[in-house]
Amino acid sequence: MQLLCLKEIFDMKLAADHIKNFGVTESITCPQCQKPVFMNILKASNGVGAFGISLYDYNHDLFVICPECMALYSVDREIAKRAGKEKSNNYSMINEGNITFIRTLK
Repeated sequence: MQLLCLKEIFDMKLAADHIKNFGVTESITCPQCQKPVFMNILKASNGVGAFGISLYDYNHDLFVICPECMALYSVDREIAKRAGKEKSNNYSMINEGNITFIRTLK
């Protein structure tokens, strides 16, 4: 088996960022607009990859966006870690108490 040459090792991406739609929350009252909404969940992953292919994702963050006022919130890391392991798409653990406002996307 051939070893990777040094140039190939240095050409590897050390931070392959991926953001994808992760589902929808249960009804949450948005702290910004005070409307009950189903927020869109985004999952951001950082990892190590090569040639545009992710080899290993090591860091996962969840974000939610209010569809009414376009407010972006980060989800508490412990909740994000548990939700990332869920296979049933049950995101009831994400609520007003464990999201933090970042900014409005308008």
